[in-house]
Amino acid sequence: LRGIAYGALPCTEQSCGGQRPSEDMLLQSYSKQWGPEGRDDLAIMAGLGANAVRLYHSLGLDIEESHAGFLDHAQATGLNVMAGFHTYGACPGFDCFETWKQAALQGFRQGFAQSGGWHPAVAALILLNEPDFMGASPMCQPSGAAWCRVKAALSALDGVLAAEKEAGISAGRVRLTVTWSFGISTSIDGQITGPGIYGFQDMVAGIADPQIAHYTPRSTQADLQQAFSTRWVHGLNTQSPWSFVDAMISKNYARFLPVPWFIGEYGANGQPATVIQSDLQAMQTRASEGTGFLGTAVFQFQTAHWKGGSELNFGLFRLGSDVLGETGEVCDEHGSCRTWPVHCLSTKLDWLPGSLADRAQAVASAWNGTVAGGQGLCSGSGGRRLRGSQFV
Repeated sequence: LRGIAYGALPCTEQSCGGQRPSEDMLLQSYSKQWGPEGRDDLAIMAGLGANAVRLYHSLGLDIEESHAGFLDHAQATGLNVMAGFHTYGACPGFDCFETWKQAALQGFRQGFAQSGGWHPAVAALILLNEPDFMGASPMCQPSGAAWCRVKAALSALDGVLAAEKEAGISAGRVRLTVTWSFGISTSIDGQITGPGIYGFQDMVAGIADPQIAHYTPRSTQADLQQAFSTRWVHGLNTQSPWSFVDAMISKNYARFLPVPWFIGEYGANGQPATVIQSDLQAMQTRASEGTGFLGTAVFQFQTAHWKGGSELNFGLFRLGSDVLGETGEVCDEHGSCRTWPVHCLSTKLDWLPGSLADRAQAVASAWNGTVAGGQGLCSGSGGRRLRGSQFV
């Protein structure tokens, strides 16, 4: 797995000037960013050497717009799609079943289904991203209790399985996962304490006995167990160097086999290019050994200008000053819609010192790819910049 996380909002200012557009990057309205008629972000990822794109809000935002174009183009460029559910969907009492079921059914109508199965580009569904935050909810008692996050994960899984059954969608190759944070916590059964790996044990314990999380499956427990044994992948997000993650997880992972694991976000916060390159190469080597580790998704493709602060540390590319065209009409959460400029992409992360700024080149070097040749890159970033009129 050589993935890149993708949440490329077109905003160049913090908070998007008070009108943050949809975070569902699969929308056809964003095709001038990800598509071949525009900046072609997906082709740039493939050029870097990636074979997967990790997403966050692909299902669950209740937007009636096709996602088929993104999936088709991902397939054409050789990228496996790891589609994420909107983690902040309604989960009354931490029961996500109905919301996740409806999100999946809507996704099938919008292009995620093809010929009785999932679209062939879809390789994985990320049911929740860092659900550990649910422990801070006033509804979670006692505060920080593990049952809240585990109930959410089990019910989300249950809802997706119910949607597949109702719509007659075969599982095919599509894996299922939750990406846990790398914070230190204790699993719901008290068996494991550590960063990220507590969530792996959460799922083992919850699948074995859903009542440990106060959850009664709508489907059968056998259905949950079957999905877990044949489709589950453990996942975690981290900003730490691979050597530390490897030491914390790999030495304790034998108990979870044969279920594999992956890193859903490799942030490499504050790491120079040499460390990023060597980390990614070491991960590739480990993944090739067949010991259960699949690989990683680099966090992330584009700098999150709209978040500001420490979030500026993570992009491979920033938005440049040149405008190449504009998106279609994209709406915010309040229903206010507008177009947004599509800026060129630059590798010059000039707020980062030294080789900390050479993130894109580090990834390309590790994966035998190239930064050059992308049609959406700014002048001086190795690509051929198109005129705005060519995008319209």
